[in-house]
Amino acid sequence: MRIKEYKGDAAMEDQWRIAEHDPQWRMVFLEIGSNLRAALGELAIRIDHIGSTSVEGLDAKPIIDIQVSVMDIEDLTSYRPEIEQIGFVFRGENEDKSKRYFREAPGARRTHLHVRQAGSFAEQLNLLFRDYLREHQEDCHRYGEEKHRLFELYKHDRIKYVEGKGPIVWDIVHKAHLWSQETGWRPGDSDA
Repeated sequence: MRIKEYKGDAAMEDQWRIAEHDPQWRMVFLEIGSNLRAALGELAIRIDHIGSTSVEGLDAKPIIDIQVSVMDIEDLTSYRPEIEQIGFVFRGENEDKSKRYFREAPGARRTHLHVRQAGSFAEQLNLLFRDYLREHQEDCHRYGEEKHRLFELYKHDRIKYVEGKGPIVWDIVHKAHLWSQETGWRPGDSDA
């Protein structure tokens, strides 16, 4: 089953914005995650909703981020055809060597698909960051406010917006690391 085509929802036309958290984001993830699970089967060790849309109450760009964890990220031929079959496009020009990156096909709902090595630092960091924000509303609120502030400053410069988030992200990562040590945090079950 392919991901649904985008039919012109006004909110989706302007994705370069910070939107109030929408509970529908979880439903969108569950539908896409289910399609990914059906296509990939056991090739996907985990399929998780990550990023700001995965944290209830956190304002975000209305773009769903999904992390697929695989045993061998280098074996692109084992998972790329299945992911493309359901409507994602491989982005080989991605400079981040910790993942393989896919995006929605033209006309489909904006979705970022990050394939990462199961057990890798990058995979674990994304899950820890998400879980920490889900459990710590004060930092979640602080992060949301900073995103709004930075967006107002850099609404015409995406690179500066992303770079501007660095200090708060690393502050939260530090707190999340300490929290993980205190609680013995481990990722829960896969979301899909």
